[in-house]
Amino acid sequence: MINYKEFEVIRTMLKNNGAMKDIAAEVYADKQYYVFKSPEEVADLAAGLERKGYIADGKVTRSAMEEIASLKVDNAVILAAGGSDISAKSVYSMPKGLYVKNGETLIERQIRQLQEAGIRDITVVVGYKQEMYFFLQDKWNVDLVINPDLKKNNIYSLYMVADRLGSTYVCNCDNYFEKNPFSQYEYNSFHATVYKQNAHNELLVKKNDSGRITKIYSGAQSGECIYGHAYLDRNLTRRLTAFLRKEIDDFRVNALFWEEFINRHVDDLDMYARNYPDDFLYEFDSIQEIQNIDGLFLENVSGRINQKICAVLNCREDEIHNIEILQKGLTNVLFTFVVRGEKYIFRYPGESSSFFIYRKNECRAQLLAAKAGVDRTYVYIDESGVKISKFMENCVNMNDVYYHDIELMKEVARQIRKFHNEGLDMPDWQEFDYNPIEQCERLMQEASKMKSNLFQVFAKEWDAMRRLYAYTQKDGIPKTMCHNDINQDNCLLNDSGLNIIDWEFAGYNDPAYDFGRVIAAYEFDDPTIDQILEAYFGRPATELERLHWIAFMGIHCWYYVGWAVYKESINESSRDWMLFFYQQSKRVIRYALPRYEEIYGKME
Repeated sequence: MINYKEFEVIRTMLKNNGAMKDIAAEVYADKQYYVFKSPEEVADLAAGLERKGYIADGKVTRSAMEEIASLKVDNAVILAAGGSDISAKSVYSMPKGLYVKNGETLIERQIRQLQEAGIRDITVVVGYKQEMYFFLQDKWNVDLVINPDLKKNNIYSLYMVADRLGSTYVCNCDNYFEKNPFSQYEYNSFHATVYKQNAHNELLVKKNDSGRITKIYSGAQSGECIYGHAYLDRNLTRRLTAFLRKEIDDFRVNALFWEEFINRHVDDLDMYARNYPDDFLYEFDSIQEIQNIDGLFLENVSGRINQKICAVLNCREDEIHNIEILQKGLTNVLFTFVVRGEKYIFRYPGESSSFFIYRKNECRAQLLAAKAGVDRTYVYIDESGVKISKFMENCVNMNDVYYHDIELMKEVARQIRKFHNEGLDMPDWQEFDYNPIEQCERLMQEASKMKSNLFQVFAKEWDAMRRLYAYTQKDGIPKTMCHNDINQDNCLLNDSGLNIIDWEFAGYNDPAYDFGRVIAAYEFDDPTIDQILEAYFGRPATELERLHWIAFMGIHCWYYVGWAVYKESINESSRDWMLFFYQQSKRVIRYALPRYEEIYGKME
């Protein structure tokens, strides 16, 4: 039997139509992963293969083909059931495998590469938005298998095709290979790896001197990472499927990546590491990683973003550059770009936002804010949620000044007043009416479908909050268009002044609601509150106005308790905001309710 390096010479010759003029140079130059030390080593191996009768006249012989016949790859499995992790935002409203590069989806590129290598038996395991993959059956003659339980990890997808595993490539739908990595023949089981300096979110391998994987683990800062495709030979799949069928119902197993399951039985499953350079294969586990392939991001953000930018900024597509996806944003996908030396932010709305954000309200509020000079970053917005803004350079870190700098807080109040003045007496105000108690009820009702009954969990708080809101309606404060989410993240301060941004939660509401997190950090008897309110009114606030504004701080925070539990119910983090909003609401209830009862009497 030929050894591994001899096999690699033969296999490389076969991939290049079975004939080479300069075997040593061409085989050595062709390899995308480490095998040979030098062209001279390849020449020695080729000479040995000629002596064995496996190469003649620069061609692979019939004897060689018979020798490697048992190493032929039977089929391929492509895992495509996941994707909800980064496709949850509507900027990626398709599964990951359907991202497009140069007019070709990632999964179709892999299918094509497999078929070009002679692998015709291809199975695709689908789940998340499975219907979007159905076209592959007719177009590419592949089989589809459904993963019925997406709460389990991709080990369950592999289990669903256990009876198809033999001499099998296992691929991920979201991989992109610069060159075709597949072949009709493989010598032994391997997993592709890439060395990464930043590996804290990756699975890594340890291997012995022969390259056999001895451990798959996580938690290292850097190292050789599991990445890309794998090949499983018949010996490994026979043992693997036996382990799978025995253990798959264990909840500790079905939550694993399939490579982690390999690690559970690493002493019984011979798998080798095949190390590729990091510019040969790409994998996408986060939105930021989509930047790894030039142009892939803009090609997939609904297909129309380039045209929108060009139409709004009157530019050409080749003038759009320096694209950088931002980490910031609990609801949306944001990226910056540069056109003709000017930097902008493009916002694409997340799917989860559609339940609690009214884009028509946002558009009206954004236009009013621009007119009032409150938001000078505005460039474009439409009712789909797409927005383009000027990028503000050299902004002050609000963590250092918000709440701490009284002059800043007074300026925030003055800007709010300017906006409120623009939104007064809107003739069509009913179209934009916003009742924060009703909105919170709606969020908690939806969140209760996944959690326990939140109206029972918060029964006392709901009773108190409804009474508090009813009292505020007796105060006779005229409503206006409101931002409804003013906080330090939505205030930008630089040398050109203060801008209030992000009008997603806007609606026709009580003006005091906009002070929910403007006065939230102060004790209720703190004179700072009086200074902020005086800046807003242009005079000292009355005692009733002061109570009204503090009451709405609690109402504001109570809505955001509902927002936070809703986000958590759809598996999106609200960070530590839920507890903050809950505590603020309780604090206001204790302060404001007794005072309102003294003014208006107790409610039944």
